[in-house]
Amino acid sequence: MIKVFKVCEKDEWEEAKDRDFFKGSKNDQSDGFIHLSTSEQLKGTLEKYFKLKSYLYLLEMNANDLEIVWEESRNKQLFPHLYKPLPLNMVTQVYKIFMDDKGKHIIPEQVLKN
Repeated sequence: MIKVFKVCEKDEWEEAKDRDFFKGSKNDQSDGFIHLSTSEQLKGTLEKYFKLKSYLYLLEMNANDLEIVWEESRNKQLFPHLYKPLPLNMVTQVYKIFMDDKGKHIIPEQVLKN
């Protein structure tokens, strides 16, 4: 089973919980799809798009449960994209992402094992 992940800022996650679905970040909405990552892609995603941002949440989903489109993106890798809102009942786990004393995000160990 392939796991995919979405990094959310605190306010985005709070809004999604009130609605029972995640419509995507402002960047997602502008691009027309929700940007997702595999566990192997998370470090690069955090470094590129969330540098120095704290209060982040990481949503975990089973790729097989979603209508994901795999498209070439950063470094010619295939990234998972979702072209509709994400129902929160598809989220199997939610993690908080913390930063170390050097300003680097700490990805939960159980995510890296996927």
